[in-house]
Amino acid sequence: MAGNTPQLEKDVNPQTSIEPSVQVKCPGDILQGGRHAKRGRWMASWKGFHLGRRDSDCKMNITVDQDTDYAELVLSVGEITLGEKTRDSMKDSQLRRKEAKSILQAVCTLLNSGGGVVKAHIKNQNYSFTRDGMGLDLVNPLPGILHLPHDYLDFMQYNDYFFVFVKPWKPNQRGPGIATWKTNLYKRIFSFSVELKAADAVQFLKSRPSSHGKTVCNETLNECLSLFNRDWLAYEETFCFTKSTHAEVKLTPKEKISPKEKILELLPQTVSAFANTDGGYLFIGLDGKTQQIIGFEAEKSDLVLLESEIEKCIQQLPVTHFCEEKEKIKYTCKFIEVHKSGAVCAYVCAIRVEKFCCAVFAAEPESWHVEGSCVKRFTTEEWVKRQMDATAVMPGKVICSPEALCMKPFSQHEGYEQLVRTELGSLRKGTLVVSKSWALDLGLQEKQEVIWDVLHISQGSLLTLHVFVQGDENLEGNSSLLGELGAELKGYYKQIALTLKQTLVNHCGYTAKIGIIVKITYLGHKTMCLYDSSAKICYPQIYYLTTKAVKDLEKALAEILGSYESFYSLPRRNWDSFMSAFLNVGSYIVYFSRNVLTHIRI
Repeated sequence: MAGNTPQLEKDVNPQTSIEPSVQVKCPGDILQGGRHAKRGRWMASWKGFHLGRRDSDCKMNITVDQDTDYAELVLSVGEITLGEKTRDSMKDSQLRRKEAKSILQAVCTLLNSGGGVVKAHIKNQNYSFTRDGMGLDLVNPLPGILHLPHDYLDFMQYNDYFFVFVKPWKPNQRGPGIATWKTNLYKRIFSFSVELKAADAVQFLKSRPSSHGKTVCNETLNECLSLFNRDWLAYEETFCFTKSTHAEVKLTPKEKISPKEKILELLPQTVSAFANTDGGYLFIGLDGKTQQIIGFEAEKSDLVLLESEIEKCIQQLPVTHFCEEKEKIKYTCKFIEVHKSGAVCAYVCAIRVEKFCCAVFAAEPESWHVEGSCVKRFTTEEWVKRQMDATAVMPGKVICSPEALCMKPFSQHEGYEQLVRTELGSLRKGTLVVSKSWALDLGLQEKQEVIWDVLHISQGSLLTLHVFVQGDENLEGNSSLLGELGAELKGYYKQIALTLKQTLVNHCGYTAKIGIIVKITYLGHKTMCLYDSSAKICYPQIYYLTTKAVKDLEKALAEILGSYESFYSLPRRNWDSFMSAFLNVGSYIVYFSRNVLTHIRI
């Protein structure tokens, strides 16, 4: 036996399991728990049992909304019944749970994917969020993911849709690196197998590499070992221990669930808990209340199949290693005969689990993220890596450093001064960040037809990205082609705005809630609005910029753009050009980005 396992007086060769990727799936009734089971009774229904992924992962009712006007990652969860009274009166409890799980999964996914919006179509008519609330079964689970949900979540009803606005998860050095609904990482605490919360799981994982030491040896372990090594047991014989940190006893119920199903249901959590603590024993067939040996009826041929299923179940438990040895889960399984009146009447299933070198999960953690256009569950390896490095950020574009001072992008479009001045003349007092291309500033591909990108920051407003498109004789008067151009640029600038938002959070430490409006203007013989998302979307009031948010946003944008250069170093004609363009706009602080990074007051 390995040195980190319970001290045993008499040993049995333990079986080992390999690192898994999926969890055991327990079906309906397969084994019958009656006192007089007939030979082969288990065999008839054995085909109905199989191992696989959770149904919730295979049938997740969450899709990425590609047609949204929000410059956000929007996850649609379909139709949802809302309102506390209405949800409480739902007759279909399975649908009720499914809807709640969809909301929870979508929130968790967005927390781990740079934030965004959960979109639900309201199923019940005459619903009012203000009057009816959301539903306790939808709200109560949220603290399981977020310690302070109101810091990250805002709710809003808009016509027939309900929105949950999700702020990006911001990890810290001590807390979890990503949001998680269930860790599926268990420890044995007193007489219970307890699932660790995400923050506790992180601390456990970080301490695990240095947790090797002398294994616990106590009276309970010796009593368990003594029973485990018995060749046979007497029916209703008493045993001298109870449930504890190192012992779990269960009696198979006579109805509803079979012995085999009960064993396979208990295994993942119990094996994870014992392996992550100091090892222990699981006995199926012992009455913990009366401390009597009862057992369960089975044929020997069925026990062979059951032992095989136990092995498969343990083999599939996810593990993670921090050590070089990378040992497998060590356990021993046996079936002890229970005698009554000199004959075998039942069996006790006894499983001894040894302390594991690193960490064993009952299943892959329930934590999701968006990859491509799909919602995916983190693998155990991905989850552990992200949790151990709390400062890691979601993969994003590399921020481009400013290149040498270049005036060409500004000087060649001086003919558009009047058009730009007209469009910007109605803006509220605030900050303008003028760029030849925000796409280039964020390391994305540039659109040649775009003249300028102007980011408008103003207190009491949403952050707005103004896009000015160069006129083209081939497009003049052709509403169809202009419509196609608008649709193309809409998708392009939604991605620009989303990348900008994620860059502010991931790379610049911006922590306030932020929504971005996109406005695209065509500068032809006639100025035309190709797209304006402000007419199609709505944000909660907290997303509108405060004085502090404006200052923090300016600081974060400066970090993206690099360093400032004196405006007075610009050639005189460019001074005149921009003075004429912005002189009548109002009182602004203007930053010229993308090679010309200046700070002026007008």
